[in-house]
Amino acid sequence: MRSITFILIGFISCIGYGQESNLLKGRIVIDTLKLETIHIVNKTQEIGVINDTSGFFQIKANPGDIISFSSVQYEVKEHIVTQKDLDSDDFRISLRLSVNQLDEVFVSQHSLTGKIEKDLQKIPTYTENLPFWNAAELKQMGVGTFNDAQSSVKNTVLLDEMDLTPMNLLGIVDLVGKAFKGKRKYIETNFEIADFYKEEFVIEALEIPETSYYDFVDFVNEQPYTVVVLQSNDKLKVLEYLIAKSITFKEKYNIEK
Repeated sequence: MRSITFILIGFISCIGYGQESNLLKGRIVIDTLKLETIHIVNKTQEIGVINDTSGFFQIKANPGDIISFSSVQYEVKEHIVTQKDLDSDDFRISLRLSVNQLDEVFVSQHSLTGKIEKDLQKIPTYTENLPFWNAAELKQMGVGTFNDAQSSVKNTVLLDEMDLTPMNLLGIVDLVGKAFKGKRKYIETNFEIADFYKEEFVIEALEIPETSYYDFVDFVNEQPYTVVVLQSNDKLKVLEYLIAKSITFKEKYNIEK
């Protein structure tokens, strides 16, 4: 009876040992020189890790588990774990950069062929407000104040005494304001980090020192991909992007976590 008990205990221990997760050790390979942070998730066991600066990682896994590799910059890739993967000392995963296709932009309302003769016939011209006389005819008629190619160059800003002429300064200011009016609206409609996450969240969750908060914001805004991420209006994607940039920021400026 005692022998049977020992056999059962040994059998149960083997089963329990066989159900324990193994470690999948490997390296992420990319085409670019600098590797960003990749989120590595075992979807079967619902656990996740990230890679180190050299691309190496390790995560608990069993044969048949589905491992997902994802990041803002790269296409999502899923891999089904095999026993060969777990036994391998050189397991590698290759990721490809994701390509964001921009919307088509029209720079003209006219469809041009590139041939001037044909294109001129398609583009309408307006002659209602053209003058009836040319510059030479106006000069013969005694009209003394007109601006044309035959007139001599005259300084309309300063007089001989270097005094300001009676310029319409208010008109100039108004013209300048109208020129920049459209651009100002465009800038005001841009997304910012604060539109998604408050300062306190960035400091506490991303472990950014309070004194370095604005430096971190400037650092993120300088990245060329930031505009695309913020305009996606996807809070999860923005958070994933901020986590990756916070790691890069702290490494670059030697900020302790």
